[in-house]
Amino acid sequence: MTNNRISILLADDHHLVRKGFRALLEELDFVDIVGEAANGKEVIGQLRNGLKPDVVLLDYEMPVMNGLEAAEQIGRDFFGVKTIMLTMLQSKELVQEAVEKGVRGFLFKNASLEELGEAIRRVAAGEQYLATEVALTLLKPAHNPDAQLLTQLSEREIEILRLVAQGLSSTDIGKQLFISPRTVDTHRNNIVHKLGVQGIAGLTQFALRNKLI
Repeated sequence: MTNNRISILLADDHHLVRKGFRALLEELDFVDIVGEAANGKEVIGQLRNGLKPDVVLLDYEMPVMNGLEAAEQIGRDFFGVKTIMLTMLQSKELVQEAVEKGVRGFLFKNASLEELGEAIRRVAAGEQYLATEVALTLLKPAHNPDAQLLTQLSEREIEILRLVAQGLSSTDIGKQLFISPRTVDTHRNNIVHKLGVQGIAGLTQFALRNKLI
């Protein structure tokens, strides 16, 4: 920052959206827009060519290289350049991953000019800024599409799912649970049907994804 003005590089793959944000930012008397980019790769290219903004405003959904990938590389290769993520996606996982990759600010695209300005000031000053809506998103329980499927399985079926995923044969499982291999096969086929997966490989992937093994 020089003379208390904050230099901004603005990245969004939609030309009209980018121009709209530029028009908003130009209303802030402490901001200088020093560049624009249509994707993360263009951002990195401009930084490598010597551009050094105080803050890069990154759209998340961009082709070639998305905002998250760009933020990670900026944090690794361009010391002192800070990043703010802009998105419409209200995803707890995305916010968490962005913070882990060094994103200093996170805003939804419906943010007011006042909030955008506050985020830019605080991030440029070395602070972290999460919009109120973003903070609320972090408080929401993570969405697990498998949760409903798991409720359809009985305790015995979950037990067999675990053992199948561990690589045990129907004979080995039968011996362990004191049931016949044919009964194990029946249970396994029922589990496959309930979960809508493909065979033993699908069962194993499901079990791993849901930390059953």
